[in-house]
Amino acid sequence: MDYFDVVDSRYSHKEKFLSDAVPLDVLEKIAKAGLAAPTGMNSQCVKLVILQNREEVEALCQVVSTDGMLTAPAAIAVLTDTEAYKDSPYNFEMEDYSAAATQMLLAATALGYSSLWLDSPYFNEKEQKEARAVLGASDKYHLRVVLPIGLPDGVGSRREKLPFKARVSYGVMGK
Repeated sequence: MDYFDVVDSRYSHKEKFLSDAVPLDVLEKIAKAGLAAPTGMNSQCVKLVILQNREEVEALCQVVSTDGMLTAPAAIAVLTDTEAYKDSPYNFEMEDYSAAATQMLLAATALGYSSLWLDSPYFNEKEQKEARAVLGASDKYHLRVVLPIGLPDGVGSRREKLPFKARVSYGVMGK
């Protein structure tokens, strides 16, 4: 699929997934796309945990269950090493994980799979800590987002985007 076709066809799949397993090599391709994303000061603070099957996904659902995870046959958890920028006046963890997650969403789409960016369930410190425990991650890591991955069970709904001209200006804002 052409890159721009991938970008145009990516959407946040909030419906059910088929139970078909996602092959490990596919999950690894998606993960590699995320790890190829740029990171501030080359910190490479993004760490991934691949949840290869429904049982591993279900363990995370026991902490926080969201519609996007209820039927996902696989997922990738995106964490950041909170010590990666400890000796720097700058911290690009947010940008780093956002770039990685975006590239993984696009890779999943390019490979014929659907996904969804799930972060809000882990804003609560209690769920954050419990989810890290399920993933085997120490307190030095922060769970940023989980991407459920699978084949969609039907056509997923898409929210309408504002027109290009409503969001783009030339030279100065509003022109």
